[in-house]
Amino acid sequence: MTTPQEQQPRVPGVRYRKVRRTRQETTVIGGRASTRTVEYDAWVPEPPRDWDALILRGAIGVAVGFTAVAIVATTASIGGLLSSLVPTVVAYGMGCVFAAGWLYCLAIEWLNRTQPSRALPARITGWIFLAFSMGAVYAYGAQLEVHWAGGIGACIDVLAKTAWWLLLREYAVPLSPAVAHWVHDQEQALAGQSLLATRLRRLNRRAAYDEVVGGVEYQAASAILAADARPAVTGAAPQTTTEDTGGDRAGTPVPAAPVGPVAPPAPVSPAVPPAPTGPVSTPTGTTSAPASPASPPPADVGPFVKSLGFPVSHVPAAPPAPPAAAVQEPTVQPTPTAPLHAVDGPPVSKTAFIRSVLAETPDIALDDLTTKVRAQFGDKPDLRKDVRRLQARIEGRAS
Repeated sequence: MTTPQEQQPRVPGVRYRKVRRTRQETTVIGGRASTRTVEYDAWVPEPPRDWDALILRGAIGVAVGFTAVAIVATTASIGGLLSSLVPTVVAYGMGCVFAAGWLYCLAIEWLNRTQPSRALPARITGWIFLAFSMGAVYAYGAQLEVHWAGGIGACIDVLAKTAWWLLLREYAVPLSPAVAHWVHDQEQALAGQSLLATRLRRLNRRAAYDEVVGGVEYQAASAILAADARPAVTGAAPQTTTEDTGGDRAGTPVPAAPVGPVAPPAPVSPAVPPAPTGPVSTPTGTTSAPASPASPPPADVGPFVKSLGFPVSHVPAAPPAPPAAAVQEPTVQPTPTAPLHAVDGPPVSKTAFIRSVLAETPDIALDDLTTKVRAQFGDKPDLRKDVRRLQARIEGRAS
């Protein structure tokens, strides 16, 4: 059995055209179906002719023709004018530049046809280039003493330029200030995103290259930046300490890092003997003399500041100076005062911490000592090597 396709009825006044199409026909005999492809003629409505599109295509063709003739004429005229100065090939190449100049400005004007403010410089420059081209063509006619021919040849460029200028006005869509501002913002956002992506891509390539070939210096710089990026605790008072130079010289004051909200456990430090003070006679009576000012900490006690340094805590109390000689009158009885004790605090550097641990446990293993230093100051590359070096320095100095 065959199922033909129904044809739609034609509408009077509408133009139709015949097209070749295919359809599937199914034949059923004895309950068995068979399908085949059949071609047939169909009539489809034809849209009316778009005369505006045809005229626009014709105008574009005329403009292209004017441009081709203007380029050839300008190149020939300027090439003949300059052939007496430079070789012929170079002269005709220079002639092409005059016509290509205003065509280039025309292309820039086309790209900015929706933004008159940006298209204005290209439009003005294009007319200036056109004036140079016309002047060169007229100069060639004047050289041959045919001024009228030079003037006619110069007008060809004007015709081509004017044809393209009218076409641009046909395609240009003037935007209102609000729409133009919106378009400008969108362009800025997209341009900024594209520029940022380009910069990040270049920086990532450079970082990957430095990571491969940078060596020890690049790793040290990365560690320093990672240490500086640790979050600081607000509200801590600024403190200063001295730098451990590893010798007998006095340290250089450096700012200490703020102390965290949770203080590390205080290590065991050697006991400091109390400093007794004696009475001093004064005009008003007998009073006890205050202890002398504390002397500065030893030169070898301070933060171990390295290129891959750690943040330091506050400076421990320094041992008091020997008491000043007491001046006693025979008639005044001495009045004992309470002894002054040094306040223990966390060490300011790994050197002081390791010295205190070695003083408490001289036979401690290097791994255990490294574990204590890691718990106190945090982990870092080559920590075990640094601890071994500091232990050897302290034990050598003590010996």
